[in-house]
Amino acid sequence: MQREERSPVRNYRLGIIGTGQIGSRHLQALAMIDRPVSVQVVDIIPDALRNAKERFNEMKGSGNVKHVDYLEDISEMFPELDCVIVATTADRRRKAIETLLREKHVDYLILEKVLFQRRDDFKIIHTLLNQYDVKAWVNFSRRMWPIYRELETKTKNTDFVSLNVTGSQWELGCNGLHFLDLFAFLTHCTEITILSDNLDSKILTAKRPGFVEFTGALHYLNSKKNHLSMTSYPTGNAPLLVQITSPTSAFVVDENNGIAWISEDADGWKWHKKPFSIPYQSQLTHLVVQKILDTGQCDLASYDDSWKIHIPFLEALSAHLRKINYSEGDICPIT
Repeated sequence: MQREERSPVRNYRLGIIGTGQIGSRHLQALAMIDRPVSVQVVDIIPDALRNAKERFNEMKGSGNVKHVDYLEDISEMFPELDCVIVATTADRRRKAIETLLREKHVDYLILEKVLFQRRDDFKIIHTLLNQYDVKAWVNFSRRMWPIYRELETKTKNTDFVSLNVTGSQWELGCNGLHFLDLFAFLTHCTEITILSDNLDSKILTAKRPGFVEFTGALHYLNSKKNHLSMTSYPTGNAPLLVQITSPTSAFVVDENNGIAWISEDADGWKWHKKPFSIPYQSQLTHLVVQKILDTGQCDLASYDDSWKIHIPFLEALSAHLRKINYSEGDICPIT
């Protein structure tokens, strides 16, 4: 009997552009991927590449990463790549995407946020994605956290949802979009407009040089009349609390301590304490990539949906900077 020939297992080609704090965690996660891959990592800073390599080598991994190249230029990457993660800072992201798509063939992109600092960049990259037939998602990972996926099942059929985020100095500029996306996820609505801002006039220096941070409050409304309020107190050490309320349920999520309190009409509004754990980025990225490679889809926000929530956020912060004469241009210097 003649033996049947078996097709060789495909070796997928993956890339990461930008190996700072988040980029190196993406690389660590890929160590656990469930299929053979070759990974190319790009950063213009040699120390960042060395740090990424050290973090990758810390991982036991699945043994499916056949090799990792540490490169200093996109031009050195494979001509064809299955999926690339762009984890640069916001001010460099547009150029990185443009260079990548014009020089290489890429099927899928995962983009870090804040996506860009200028409104015009969103349309330019949208056009490029269509031109090169590339599907892209934005890495708002709370959509993958088990606690918020559970709460989404409890709120998706309610008529009204209110989300309130409070805490001291939690970097509203850098992290506010996470909660704007969570709001979109819980309400299944991306048509969001700014209601008002009560941002503080003092602009803070961000942890990363060249970027700024904000304290104060932002208020949003979506087309379903659901409301979002985000407040970062300029002083104190108040914990970051996420409060989600509807006519039939109420939840308080303490992310720092991994505790949620749940109360529902169906249970007589009794409060129940629920411990939970937050998955690290190094425990998530491989799951996203695997699903993309298998189905062409994933649980993250699509580029187009994320574009819709980025604009009202950036415009509110940029308008505030102009109002206090901090900046006259259209650049919002956050990342």
